[in-house]
Amino acid sequence: MDVRKTCHGLSALLLVAGLSISIAPGLDAGGYEFGGLGARATAMGGAYIGLADDWTASYWNPGGLAQLTGNGVGIDILSPHPTVRGSNSFANLPPSPQTYEEYKFTKDMFINYSGMEPDQFNKTSTTYHFYQPQGAGCYITLPEFTLGVAVYSPMGYYSDWNDTVPYGMGSIYAKNYQRLIIIETQFTISREIIPNLYAGAGIALLYDRIDRESEKDVADSGILDYDYDFDMKNDGFGAEGTFGLLYKISDMLSVGAVYRTGATVKLTGKTTSSLTLIGANEESYDTYKFRHPPTWGVGVAVRPILEKLILTADFQQTVWSTYWTNVQYDNPGTLLQSSSYDEDWNNSNRYRVGCEYMLKPKWAVRGGFFYDESPLPAKAVSLAHIADVDRKNITLGTGFEVAQGLTVDALGAVAWGDRHARGAKFEQRIWALGLDLTYVF
Repeated sequence: MDVRKTCHGLSALLLVAGLSISIAPGLDAGGYEFGGLGARATAMGGAYIGLADDWTASYWNPGGLAQLTGNGVGIDILSPHPTVRGSNSFANLPPSPQTYEEYKFTKDMFINYSGMEPDQFNKTSTTYHFYQPQGAGCYITLPEFTLGVAVYSPMGYYSDWNDTVPYGMGSIYAKNYQRLIIIETQFTISREIIPNLYAGAGIALLYDRIDRESEKDVADSGILDYDYDFDMKNDGFGAEGTFGLLYKISDMLSVGAVYRTGATVKLTGKTTSSLTLIGANEESYDTYKFRHPPTWGVGVAVRPILEKLILTADFQQTVWSTYWTNVQYDNPGTLLQSSSYDEDWNNSNRYRVGCEYMLKPKWAVRGGFFYDESPLPAKAVSLAHIADVDRKNITLGTGFEVAQGLTVDALGAVAWGDRHARGAKFEQRIWALGLDLTYVF
């Protein structure tokens, strides 16, 4: 064993673990889940469970780490550009039991207290531009085990909407800002159990943060003026387990399977809300329980032309049927009311295929396609929450070994989907660019 290389590998492990407190999370303005970790894997349509042969194996299939040799480190940078549109804007309905039931699932916050305001706002689209690290990781191989660390954001959400509409002699200004940040730092151990059968297990430390700010100002209307504000900031820590198997049936065929346990993360913080119409000004510490759903997947990798061509296919599922909302206020009031209910989401199936072809020994081209089902029921689809759709994705990429052990991988992707829900049409259009650096030593 090369002691110097092992020390360098341990240093890389510690460095990547330290990045977990500072790395920017991936944000998807269209839905919670992302396409995957790594420009190579994502360019192959996110069909990587049966291959899992680089530093991203900690995420895709921990068993794959044990097939690697030497030590390695990598970083994944992603720049997504989503546009979300809806034929309906944010709702602004009069208070009623029906309004409460609808808003419970769509997360709309605005109430038409005078009964004379418009029932919805006008702005029906948002576009975002993100430039961020998506993840980083490394591994070291020891005589009996392979150890790995990966930091990544498996899901996230971001929305920043505002609009002004005329009302009476004045106007109504409304703003809604939401952000869900999830950062996982996964520590993995993997080994060869019997010849060509690799098993791995990991524990992921979770950091979750939820921010939400809503504001509505009715001014100079000559009818009924008032201000409404809501501000929630919560964060917390948790943990989930990951288990993976990879079996190389032959030089031409390998299969893999992965399971993540999911977790419930208890986020704590403070929420404030005010409504001048009734003189309410409330403040409370609160607990927000966020459910990370279990996920599982199986995959296959076929090499019909050894050393030249790889074909991959995956089926993955996220068990979103376990998702619920649970918010408890220490000091509930008129505006801040505790709630606990099933969100009635569906399990989300994901179908993925990809390929890689070596044009030259150090130059690869890749392509893939994946189809991700939306977990949201129609009653929950809204610009105020997630205008989620069944999303189709086309991915292309390339990779070059630019120096001994140093590889650069690039990714280009487009995604789209439409959905009719609650009498409205919602659309997603996303394009993204990605870049990875991987160093094996």
